[in-house]
Amino acid sequence: MLLTHRLVQHRVRAIVALLTLAALAFVLAACGGSDSGGSSSGGDSGDAQTLLRQTFTGTHDIRSGKANVDLRVDVSGDPSIRGPITLTISGPFQSVGTDQLPKFDLALDANAQGQGFKAGLTSTSDRLFVNFGGTSYEVPADVMARLKDSYKRSQQQGSSNRMDLRALGLDPLSWLQDPTVAGTETVGGVTTDHITAGVDVSALLDDLNSVLARGLPGLPTGQQIPRRIPDSDRQQIEDAIKNAKVDVWSGQDDHTLRKATLALTVDIPRSSTTLDLLLSIELTDLNQPQTIEAPTSTRPLSELLGQLQGFLGGAFGGGAFGGGSGSAGGASSQQLQAYSDCIQRAGSNVQQAQQCADLLTQ
Repeated sequence: MLLTHRLVQHRVRAIVALLTLAALAFVLAACGGSDSGGSSSGGDSGDAQTLLRQTFTGTHDIRSGKANVDLRVDVSGDPSIRGPITLTISGPFQSVGTDQLPKFDLALDANAQGQGFKAGLTSTSDRLFVNFGGTSYEVPADVMARLKDSYKRSQQQGSSNRMDLRALGLDPLSWLQDPTVAGTETVGGVTTDHITAGVDVSALLDDLNSVLARGLPGLPTGQQIPRRIPDSDRQQIEDAIKNAKVDVWSGQDDHTLRKATLALTVDIPRSSTTLDLLLSIELTDLNQPQTIEAPTSTRPLSELLGQLQGFLGGAFGGGAFGGGSGSAGGASSQQLQAYSDCIQRAGSNVQQAQQCADLLTQ
């Protein structure tokens, strides 16, 4: 039982860190700080390459706003999958200063196979809360301290006080092909230039490898994240992706990203299954004040981990996961204490934490 609790705890921490920081890194990095690169307009508005360069290089004055990320996957050729798979992450964000974890209040809504899942993540910069099943659970102070320290270090190691896409190892100009200006459209009440382009998948994978090699900004050390796409998988990915297309909506006055979409088709190798994927990211109410507050009623995160432990225990039918007759369930008090001490020493290092399980069977 204790084994399940600790492993679930580390996986929940890793997933929370990855999803939150990846989403925020893109939202904040794509916007950045401020310099002359994002302030000109007029004569270059009809040049797609110039518009993309103005949007994705330099930095832009973004302190707050609302972000909405939508993912939709339609599956054909597999009768066992019913309906589309959808995921939405949305909510306000607010900078509180250099090297400080931003405030945000993100809601997650996922649906697949006719089943729905809702959760949320709220940061007041000093505190972090996970919302699950309508209840808010507070992340322990020691975990929050490590997250804040890691985020601060990542900011200080950057080339400026604010991140940009190149600081993450991303250079969209290297993998967007044959861009054209499709016209002007209104996004979130702002007039934008709409640019459409194809995607060089190989160059995009090069960028993803750069991101993996650098690590995600703010992610605590010790998380087991691959450092590159395996060579054995890369060619399969390139062959599987078809009809990749990117659309970008850039503010006509400030050339700040307001919306971006990625559409592509994936043919699953050695099957008749095809995935049509559409990812959309939209930023609205930029630099408008956002109200983000701590939940009025909270419970310790350990209670949520206990619920997940019980769920997994039931799903695996007891034994080592459910606390029945498995090795963890039969461990002595001395073994459990040794395991607990080992877990504390491991901290956020998942690999070391997993090795602690051997203490339960010695």
